[in-house]
Amino acid sequence: MNRLFGSGSKTPKPTLDSASSSLEKRIGELDVQIQAKNIRLREHHEATKRMRGPALARRREEALRVLASRKRLEEQRSRLEQQLEGMQGAQLMQDNLAGTVATVEAMRQANKTLKKQFKQVDLDRIERVQDEMRDLQAVSDEIQETLAMGYEIPGGEPDEAELDEELAALGDELYADPGLLGEMEGAGAGGLADSDRLPDFLQEDPSFNEPASASAGKVQEVAR
Repeated sequence: MNRLFGSGSKTPKPTLDSASSSLEKRIGELDVQIQAKNIRLREHHEATKRMRGPALARRREEALRVLASRKRLEEQRSRLEQQLEGMQGAQLMQDNLAGTVATVEAMRQANKTLKKQFKQVDLDRIERVQDEMRDLQAVSDEIQETLAMGYEIPGGEPDEAELDEELAALGDELYADPGLLGEMEGAGAGGLADSDRLPDFLQEDPSFNEPASASAGKVQEVAR
């Protein structure tokens, strides 16, 4: 069959991107040609300022042909530019549609994933866990309140009025006892009581208070 009718064309089909690139290239070539025509027209315009008679008429005819050619190029460029704008609009629509399709597919996959995840969620189990957490929190609060309680003295704190009365009565007992009163007076007159005297080994040695000459003499006697 391929020998009789030939094989199908293997040339890749044009896309909007390739067609747009081709149009942009063609428009660029037309811009170059139009710019060349403008340069020629400027030259003819400058030349006509210095010419008279038949030479001026020939220069004007040539300038008119260049101007007509530039006009045809500009019209062709305008048509190609309109085609390019249409293709760019189609390309934008195609890109938007492709983005929409991708978004819908992503949402569909996310929906499937959410359905699988929701099947793994047990609301009763969540409620039981929350109840257990509330119970544990209540126990923790009770423990903290227990630890924060103060320790009270059995029987309560002593009354200040009772302490004042007891202190006054103690003073009356001290002044009523003659022996205790005599000891207090003796301690006040004679300095420190016997119980308050320093031990012998802590008392100051009288020899430290002797003159230096007397101490030197004792040292010489010991040396002899």
